[in-house]
Amino acid sequence: MMIRRLIYIFIIPLVLLQVNSCETTEKIDDFPLRPAKLVVNCYFTVDSIWEFQLSKSLSVLDNAPLKYIDNAKIYLFHDNNIIDSITQPDNDGIYRSTAGTPVSGGKYAIEVRSPDYTKALYAEDIMPEIIPIKEVDLKIIDSTFYRDPMYDEVWGDVNGSINVTFEDPAESEDYYELSVYSNNEYYDYYDSTLHVNRYKIDFTSNDPLVETSGDYNTTLFFTDEVLNGQNYKLELDFEDWNANGNTKYEVELLCLSRAAYLYRRSIREYNQSSEDPFSEPVVIYSNIENGFGIFAGYNTSNHVVSLF
Repeated sequence: MMIRRLIYIFIIPLVLLQVNSCETTEKIDDFPLRPAKLVVNCYFTVDSIWEFQLSKSLSVLDNAPLKYIDNAKIYLFHDNNIIDSITQPDNDGIYRSTAGTPVSGGKYAIEVRSPDYTKALYAEDIMPEIIPIKEVDLKIIDSTFYRDPMYDEVWGDVNGSINVTFEDPAESEDYYELSVYSNNEYYDYYDSTLHVNRYKIDFTSNDPLVETSGDYNTTLFFTDEVLNGQNYKLELDFEDWNANGNTKYEVELLCLSRAAYLYRRSIREYNQSSEDPFSEPVVIYSNIENGFGIFAGYNTSNHVVSLF
């Protein structure tokens, strides 16, 4: 241990000496900063109102708060026909439109203009068709429960498997995101109301669709490359440490457009890499021309099964 300390004592002054002896230095001001671009985010689904968040991009060296844009004009198109022009945000800074809600199979586009930017933003995407979950099979492998005598409630730990069956269309390229939620009902004796605690549960899988087989996931992304046109059963194993007698498991299957798939995957990869200082930087996917952000559609199918 003493030897290691002596090494550090001698190395550090040498490094400092080399740094101080450099004839040229670089400051943060020497690095070129790209001009700010307009950012638009709109993630849309069936039967929902249109919501657009507009802001300006920030440099990685800029710690300023996000600044919303309030002088833009948004043109909204459905199948190449303009259906609305939105010129003013609401008090929360969000631009909204109620001129028709997204429908399955529709093709949508936006053009965004602001006097502060010379180029208009443009993006287009589709609303995928819904792909329903046909069946969810829940099996309990092991469980340990105890009864709370004060509130007469049952709580415990559940190990089990969930098989999710759905049919992939053969005529299209499809992109999926799957999550499993635990919905725990509990009665609050202080306010005399029934509450539901909803949270994602961890699961593992050795299914060929899973890229990181055997790892714990809360969200699974996959395409129909290996299951195109099949009636497919996806097998998952899970453990829920906070189950109770009223627990219901909700399987959520999102059918994503390609843009939504790439965007949501990049968000997950970015969050994972931010926890690892040695990981490669992750670029968030964008499908906005002349700017940044996302304009993408998705459709949702849900299926609920009771624990008991």
